[in-house]
Amino acid sequence: MILPQFTYHKAQSVAGAIALHKRYKGKARYLAGGTDLIPLLKLRLSEPAALIDLKGIEELTNVTRRKGFLIIGANVTLFALRNNPIVKEYFPALCESLDATACETLQMRGTIGGNILQDTRCIQYNKSLEWRTARGLCFKMGGKACNVVPNAKACFSNYCSDNAPALITLSAKVKLAGLKGERTVALEKIFSGNGRTPFTIEPGEILAAIIIPLKKTKGVYEKLRVRDSMDYPLVDAAVSVTGNMARVCIGGIGPVPHLYLLKNMNENTVNDAAERAYADAKPVLNTTLSAAYRKKMANTLLKRAIRRVLKEGGR
Repeated sequence: MILPQFTYHKAQSVAGAIALHKRYKGKARYLAGGTDLIPLLKLRLSEPAALIDLKGIEELTNVTRRKGFLIIGANVTLFALRNNPIVKEYFPALCESLDATACETLQMRGTIGGNILQDTRCIQYNKSLEWRTARGLCFKMGGKACNVVPNAKACFSNYCSDNAPALITLSAKVKLAGLKGERTVALEKIFSGNGRTPFTIEPGEILAAIIIPLKKTKGVYEKLRVRDSMDYPLVDAAVSVTGNMARVCIGGIGPVPHLYLLKNMNENTVNDAAERAYADAKPVLNTTLSAAYRKKMANTLLKRAIRRVLKEGGR
């Protein structure tokens, strides 16, 4: 498919990128690895007047240790992060999620910031313009109702990041830079819960860095997919354990990941968390697998992930 016309800019600094975005009055998009954005452009699901390339901003490509935290620039590639010795030693859940993301070729191109900020997906949405026009525009595309759930004036699309659930279990925060300056928020706070506009990030804001407490954890990542080589998660589960405390995150179902805290790891707390994950999972028929199966797998993957942590020590 052919890309739409747009003006291309290569930013040299975060401040310069923000200034360029302001010039286009909300009609510009930031470009990092492009593995999520470029297909959206080809499908005409996004038609910005300009693309602002962030790859030339050096500060966004660094991984540094500072005052008990690991600070990861948003433009660090998934491949580089997956092979980072600190990530391997301290954050096994994140490392496994990076390994499970797409294929190695895409890992070399895709960035951690782009994986976090990817748009929600739906089998009725991620189609060509001709297909969508013939079918009728859904609620996410500006139509009057959802094409999956009849007459529903809401979007049930799925947030399909591999890495965000793992980062949430690690108590990660994100540094955002925009017209109003910089702010740092917990990663789980950037989700709106609305599949149509899944993030609370303000127009023009750049995800500059991910900040993770530098504490050794045990952890694992589990992913339900049809093809092992490159599929998005249809359900995924990440677990990170520090001491007797476990943080579990379920993603791939609906527009927002769900976080569960287990203060003590025992059969009762695990079963309780699994039951809550099952209750919170409200999938619809917008993927290649049935909604009922995906709902059951939220429960199953959570238990499987925790059992692996307890049995294997996170590896």
